[in-house]
Amino acid sequence: MRIGIAGWFGSDNLGDELLLHSLRTNVRAADPAASFVILCPVPERVSALHGVDAIHMPTLRAAGSAGRSVAVQRALRECDLLLLGPGTVFQERSPNLPWPGTLPMFARIVAMARTAGTPVAIAGAGVREGVTLAGKVVLRGIGAAVRAAGVRDQRSANHFGRSTHVIGDMAYALPLPSVTPPQQNRLAVSMRPLAPEMEAAVLAALTETVRRFTADGWTGAFLPMAYGRDTQGEDDAVVYDAAFKDELDLVANPLAAPFSEDNRFGVVLDEWMTRLAGHRLVIGARLHAVLLAVTLGVPTVAIAYERKVLDAFTDLGLADFVLLPDANADTLHATALRAAASPEVFRAAAGRVTAQGAIARDFVASVIKGLP
Repeated sequence: MRIGIAGWFGSDNLGDELLLHSLRTNVRAADPAASFVILCPVPERVSALHGVDAIHMPTLRAAGSAGRSVAVQRALRECDLLLLGPGTVFQERSPNLPWPGTLPMFARIVAMARTAGTPVAIAGAGVREGVTLAGKVVLRGIGAAVRAAGVRDQRSANHFGRSTHVIGDMAYALPLPSVTPPQQNRLAVSMRPLAPEMEAAVLAALTETVRRFTADGWTGAFLPMAYGRDTQGEDDAVVYDAAFKDELDLVANPLAAPFSEDNRFGVVLDEWMTRLAGHRLVIGARLHAVLLAVTLGVPTVAIAYERKVLDAFTDLGLADFVLLPDANADTLHATALRAAASPEVFRAAAGRVTAQGAIARDFVASVIKGLP
């Protein structure tokens, strides 16, 4: 069986790469003989990380766009199924993406798949907030054209029609390594570049909170989740250099994102998650930094720089541990202390993640096993 997957992979964003790894792992669980072709922005990087075939998405404004469309059409004819997602693939606009965003391209990909006779399903994808009326029409059309739709959250599901399933983030279905409880008061901090005003407010609270923890004897590391390959405004190391290099370790950081180029991404990811689980507390303004920490049972405070972060923590019963970007240092510090003192709350949340992951796995298996 040949499976196509279309999403934002190859830009050295650990969240995107672990989502691809999780989806491929769950497809393989349903069909061990499955092979893959990945439609993505940086195919050579995806091939290096994951050891799979990869081609460019059929963008219209890039150099060689005609050749890209031909390659995609050829690849889709060889596929038994095309999966859209996971991740926030449906974006009408974002800080680095002008209108009309990705929606026309994904609608075009769906049309190309239908022309090739290849069924399409949505797997763990999300819709960025702020969709216009025109965007809602495109999303409803995509929902009507796919065989099955399993999305990240209810807000995204509302765009595709009543038959859409909420399966949660595909990170919840990621196989986890065996971990041991932490032995030291160690803090991990993750933050992505944000719009200037929001970033200034978050950094003011976060740097002061880190200072208070280190003054109390905690050690800490910065948790970079993205390095911005072929993108703008996505390199977490820029935030580290600007705000944390005097307080947190990065150069010899065992939490450096596991981008191994020898097709061992899954093995290196397990090693990275084992190190993450050795922390007593994570504070993060990166969705998959905080979700992975919760998945591992680590007390975590999330800063909701986008609605998806707030939705995820609320759904996991952790609404008391997610803050808006304008929270001050006193509020952030107090919330972090409560989180660190409540490991049982996060063990319970990890159990809810496990249950949600089973839903995602069952959805993927049902789509694969439902093919001719």
